[in-house]
Amino acid sequence: LEVDFFGGEPLMNMDAVRRIVSHGQELERRSGKTLKFTLTTNVLGLTDEVGEFLNDNNIAVVLSLDGRAWVHDAVRRSADGGPTFARVAANALKFVNSRRGGEYYVRGTYTRRNLDFDKDVLFLADMGFETISFEPVVASPQSPYSIREQDLSQVFAAYDRLVQEMANRRRAGRGFRFFHFDLDVAHGPCLAKRLMGCGAGREYAAVTPEGRLYPCHQFVGRPGFDMGNVNDGITDTGIGAQFGEAHIYAKPACAQCWARFMCSGGCHANAHEMSGKLSEPYAVGCAITKKRLEAALALMAL
Repeated sequence: LEVDFFGGEPLMNMDAVRRIVSHGQELERRSGKTLKFTLTTNVLGLTDEVGEFLNDNNIAVVLSLDGRAWVHDAVRRSADGGPTFARVAANALKFVNSRRGGEYYVRGTYTRRNLDFDKDVLFLADMGFETISFEPVVASPQSPYSIREQDLSQVFAAYDRLVQEMANRRRAGRGFRFFHFDLDVAHGPCLAKRLMGCGAGREYAAVTPEGRLYPCHQFVGRPGFDMGNVNDGITDTGIGAQFGEAHIYAKPACAQCWARFMCSGGCHANAHEMSGKLSEPYAVGCAITKKRLEAALALMAL
C-alpha cells in the first residue's frame, strides 16, 4: 500500500501532509499492514523542519531538479519570474546529506532545449547526488519544447554517451544509480505486470484537493475519467474496466514489439493525450523507452 504526495506542490500544505501521515500510521497499527509514503517536491519549501519530518517518518522523496542551471531555470521559475536553481540545488543537497540512508531520487525532465541531457545527468552526479532519474517531457507537438521524431537521433546519442560515461565512472569507483538503467533481467515483475505495467484506474487512483477520484494525476480534469469521490468511493466502475482491457495484446503496436514484456505498454495518460485512445501508445515515448532498454542492457555488458 502506498500514498504519494504529488502536486501542485505538497509542501505548500504541510498540515495536510502531517495529518495524512499520522492517520496512515494509525491505520498501520490497527490493520497490521505496511503503508509507504512518498513525496515529490520542487524543493523550494524544503526547510530543515520539513526535512526532519520526512526523515523521521521514513518518507521516500523525489526532488525535482533538471540539471544545469540554465536548463532548470528555463522552465522552473519562481512566482515573480526569477530563477530557482541556486535555492533548489542548495536545499536538495542539504536534505540528501541529512537522509541517513533514506530513499530519494533527484528527478529531472529533459526537453527539446537540452537534447544533450546526458550532461545534466552527469552534472547532478558531480554535485553529489547518487540516485538520479530523468524523463522526457510529454507535450503537444506544437509546443516549442516538445520532443519530436526528428529529435530522436540526438536523444539516442545522449543515452549512448551516458552508458559509456557511467561504465567509466563505475570502473573508477565513482558510480551512481540511474533509474532507467536499473534493469532486472533475471527476475523482474510478475506476468500480470508485464502484460500491463501501468496500474492507473485499477491499482491506484489520484485524489484531487476537492476529493474527486481519477485514474492517475495526469487524467485529472479530463472528461470521462472522473471515477467518483472519497466519500462515496468509486461510482463509475466502467472506467477501471476500460483500463483493465488496455494490456499489450490489445495494443497493435505492442503485440509484436520485442520490448513489450519490459515496457508493458507504456503510460496510459501519454497514449490518451497524444491519440485520444488508451490502445495507441505514444510513438515517440515508445522509441525512447526501447532505446533506454537497449542502453541498460549495454551497460550491464560493459
